[in-house]
Amino acid sequence: MNALIEHNTIDEAFLAASQSAAAGFGRVFPCTVFSQGKRTMLATSFPLRFVASPAIVSSPASKETSAQAAMNRPLMPDHVKAINQYLIDNRDQYILPPVTLSIQHIPAIHVTRQTHLMRWGYMVVDDTSKFYVTDGQHRINAIRGLGSGRSAVPGVLDSGLGFEKDGLAVLIVIEDDIAAIHQDFADAAQTKPIPPSLLASYNTRAPINRVLAGIVKGSRLLNGRIDDTSKTLPKMSQSIFLLNQVRGMVKELLVRDYAMAEEPLARNVESKIGTREQQDTFIEQTLQLLEVLTQKMDPWSEIADLDKNGSGVANRIPDFRLGYINMTATGLVLIGRAAYEINKIKDETQRLAKYEELATAIDWRRDADIWRGTSSCPARAARRPARS
Repeated sequence: MNALIEHNTIDEAFLAASQSAAAGFGRVFPCTVFSQGKRTMLATSFPLRFVASPAIVSSPASKETSAQAAMNRPLMPDHVKAINQYLIDNRDQYILPPVTLSIQHIPAIHVTRQTHLMRWGYMVVDDTSKFYVTDGQHRINAIRGLGSGRSAVPGVLDSGLGFEKDGLAVLIVIEDDIAAIHQDFADAAQTKPIPPSLLASYNTRAPINRVLAGIVKGSRLLNGRIDDTSKTLPKMSQSIFLLNQVRGMVKELLVRDYAMAEEPLARNVESKIGTREQQDTFIEQTLQLLEVLTQKMDPWSEIADLDKNGSGVANRIPDFRLGYINMTATGLVLIGRAAYEINKIKDETQRLAKYEELATAIDWRRDADIWRGTSSCPARAARRPARS
């Protein structure tokens, strides 16, 4: 690559890059130079102001341009708006993943002369430099803003919150073949979605996930016995529930609908437990419910005593799951639905008594008469692995 200029020391590389930039009214960015396959790659970071500049070109496909002619996929304004709002809501602590750019020509890259796999250097950028977005156009538009009029999404740089002091990590691919750039975009999209259970475990900015984490941690039954990474519970799993199944119970306790979609759920939850104080109160009340059930309800009471009596109950958890409704996602939903109504009782003594009645007055065994004729009763349903 003819833009790669070698020097004996990093100081010499910096001096030469600075002189080159001064002569061409350009800018100098420190970078790491390395290879992937047969192509030269650069890793650096740009100030958000530069990310928003005309030097970064997002050329999405539209009705007027074919996907083959454009450098990027169609832009989704709702996604831009969501990223923009996330940045503003979490100004003091956010994470914005690196973007991938391609450039067809770069004036100069001054590097050290060495045989290492990675070399330090300085990239010179001037008015002729145009970076095309391979991955990250929605992040970039959330920074610079999108559209005009009433439907416009203002950029975070216009928020007055000081984002101009921040930067963004950048991977730059030197590539002049648009077909290769399209392939880079497809390759960059080969990511596996975060499982719902793991997202619920980690994303505690959402009020429902924060209370979920507090409930699992504070529960004598649930703490240490929840699978928070899987989508299904294998038949012989020693975990008693998936985290996302417990989340279904929490949704019942909050909005009486375990299947409510995330967008309306967020609105409803915000009105009920939008503040930390409301969340802590909800956690405390739910832990009261779980403790009564753990003390009084089979087989939860037996499972909770596992560490105390050392009786090897853990090996029986798969059998419990086959034999009891309250060891399934359906059972958790039923408990949450009943407790939603019980929680309308203001008097704590009466409410605790109803929790105990929920634990003892219902026969939670799958073959009990109360469940006959339901989808939970047949043996084939019992043999299915638990799902989120």
